[in-house]
Parts: sequence; structure tokens; C-alpha cells
Amino acid sequence: MIELYFETDPDKLPAISSDVLPVRMFGKSALEGKYNSIGGAALQEFRRLQEQPDEIAFDLMMLSLAVTAADTFVERNTKAEDAWCRQFKIHLPLLNPDLWQQQRTLLEEALHFLSGDLWDFKFSQSDFQIPSPITNRRARKIHIDNHDSVCLFSGGLDSTIGAVDLKEQGKKPVLVSHAYPKDREKQNDVYHQLGLNNAKFQVVANPRKIKEIPVDVQMRTRSFNFIAFGALIATALSKNNYNNQIITLYVPENGLISINPPLTARRIGSLSTRTTHPYFLGRLNELFINIGLPVKLLNPYQFKTKGEMIAECQNQTLLQKVAANTVSCGKWKRSGTQCGRCVPCLIRRASFNAAAYNDTTSYQFPVLKDVIHNPTNRDDLMSMIVALQSLEKAANKNIWVARSGFLPLEKTERQNIIDTVLRGMDEVKHYLQTQNLGVTI
Repeated sequence: MIELYFETDPDKLPAISSDVLPVRMFGKSALEGKYNSIGGAALQEFRRLQEQPDEIAFDLMMLSLAVTAADTFVERNTKAEDAWCRQFKIHLPLLNPDLWQQQRTLLEEALHFLSGDLWDFKFSQSDFQIPSPITNRRARKIHIDNHDSVCLFSGGLDSTIGAVDLKEQGKKPVLVSHAYPKDREKQNDVYHQLGLNNAKFQVVANPRKIKEIPVDVQMRTRSFNFIAFGALIATALSKNNYNNQIITLYVPENGLISINPPLTARRIGSLSTRTTHPYFLGRLNELFINIGLPVKLLNPYQFKTKGEMIAECQNQTLLQKVAANTVSCGKWKRSGTQCGRCVPCLIRRASFNAAAYNDTTSYQFPVLKDVIHNPTNRDDLMSMIVALQSLEKAANKNIWVARSGFLPLEKTERQNIIDTVLRGMDEVKHYLQTQNLGVTI
């Protein structure tokens, strides 16, 4: 087990050791050799919000930053006996520790499902004072008073369709984004192409490590951080403008990626993320109710494939203008080009094909026939082919889908989810069959 201690006052942090990691909450940078830091940029962006803060939502943000820090700073292969499941003990001061103490079990179970790790939280009373909003006339400010909802906006194809559809439905969500430099550039590009005038809350957790500590690049808990930022804005919107009415926080994600069934046995742990899985979102909705946050998470595309999302987008002219400029690839920031061969890219390419869209996206590997003959680059493509071959032979396809984790017990909802996943896999199958790969699918 590794223990992480968080404090806004660095003088209260313990010394670093092999099993103790001190992290300064809202630190602007890591002080080399003494402690790590996280959240300085997030606090600065929060201060741009011209609304009265909510302590519980602020606690949720601090909690999500602590989870992100643990997920980032502790490598699986060095701190997990099975090279996967890590054990964390998180010492975290909060503004309302007693309230969160009552939700420990729910929180730990939800995060275990999300990351595959074991979480143990120890909450204490924080003396941190939430800073007031920025008032400098020249400073950029965020005004959300004329908005009615919140939508996560990554600059990806799914979130772009979500923003387009909400606009067509007459809704005006605040757009909340993880905005690392290249992400911010892409999000702003898509935002302007869509002709939007929604308020934007673009924030980074900005985990900063001391020099000798490696980082885990998987970041399976990133959606918890993303959702916590969204809930912070949704709560401010509700409490300041809607008399504590429930505000919808939209999480646009196609049903195949949402479930993300493991393509092969070895991908059950490391490569099958659960960032928007309905079980995880359901547990968070339960948590929000229990702690009194007026926020409801909703994935409006849970029962749609990515191809169906494109084909059924409510403004086809606008989507056709911007679709190829969106990002689906998880590796694109390394080169600035979407790879074209990872699982998200394969699903993206298949969705364009299914919707009869001309895919003008620039891919690093535009020809999949070249990929399949390259042992260095073909892992995801071969895993997808093996999964499709297994599905073709499966006596019970429902069981194959259910390997992703808990599915709803209600029969109709459960079957709708399974059917969506299978349709999504069919989209990929039909696309790959057009690529002359030399294998039977």
C-alpha cells in the first residue's frame, strides 16, 4: 500500500519516502525533492467563475484531484503485486469531511470499478478558504447565468455531436473541457467552427511530480476528474440561477466505447477503460443524491453506435463541416496526427463508413493493410479482428458483452445496451471487410 497525503499548506506535508507521497493541493509546481503538486491551474480557472461557490462541489473537485494524483504518480508495475491492482490510502482534508465519511464505501466501490485499484480514504477537516472570484476588469471571466445545463466537451467527435444536438434542441450548456495545450487548441478550433457562444470552463488538473517519480500514462480515473469539474459548474448554475433545481450534466459517448468490452482476455485490465460505463455513471448519480448535489449525469447516446450518432446528428450540414477536424485518437498528442490504428480510431473510421461520410481525417496510418503486416503497430487491429472472429463463433454474444462489468439488471435496458455494442462491433466488422486485410472476419 502507498499513502498519499494532501495539504494546501506545504508546511503540513510529511517527508517523502518509498511508501509515502506528499502532494500539495492547488500547488502551482512541484518543489523538487519534497512534494508533488496538483490543481494550481484548476483553482485559477475556478476563480474566473463569476458565481458563488458550493462547498460540497468544491470538496468533490479536491477529491477528484487527489484521485488523479494517485493514479498519475503511482506506477502499476512497481506498486502493484500483480502488476495491476494498486492499493491507495488517501489522507485528504475536506471542507465537509463528515458528509464524505458517510459515502466512503460508495466512493471506494465506484473508483475500484473505474480504475481496478483498491482505495481507502481518510478524511479530515480542512481550514482552506475558498478564494473569491477574480474581479480584475481586464481578467478573463466566466459567466454562466444564461445557460441551462452542462456538457463535457473534449473536442472529440462524440462530444461535438453532443454540442451540435443540444444547440439544435434549443439548449445552452456550459462546455467543460480538460484543456491540456493541444486539447485546448483543438477544442477552440471545433468550438469556433460550430459557431458556438457557450461559456467554456477549460481546466487542467496539472499533476506535477518531483523529478524521480515516474507517472502512469493510463490515467483510468480521468473521467472522474472531468465529471467533478462538470459537477462543480452544474452546482454553481443550479444554486445561483435555478433555485437548486437539478441540472443535467451531459456526458456524450457512443454506446460501444461507453461499455468498451475487452477485445481479448489480456485487455480486461489494462486496456479496457470504463470512463463512461453506465454502472460508474450510475454510482456517481447515487453519490450526488446522497451528498445533496443538484446534478444528474446523462449519456444521451448510451443506446447509439458512433455511426448512428453521425447519421442521426440533428444538423448534418454543420457536422459535415467539422467532423474530420475532431479528435478520437488517444495517441494524437504525441505527433499531432491521429494514428488511425488504435481502437478508438478504428471505431471512428468505421463510424464514418457506416454513416456514408467521406472521412478526410489525416491519419498517421491511413492504409490498414500496411498496419496488419507490421508487428510493431498491429496490436489493436489484431485484437479487434480476434474479437470479431470470436463474436462470430460465440454461442451467446450477450455474455461476451457482459465481460465489461456490471450491466443494468432491468432486462430491457440491459438488452438495449448489449444490442448497441453488437451493432457497434458490426460497424467495425463491415468497415474492416472493405480494407482487403487478407483475413476472414
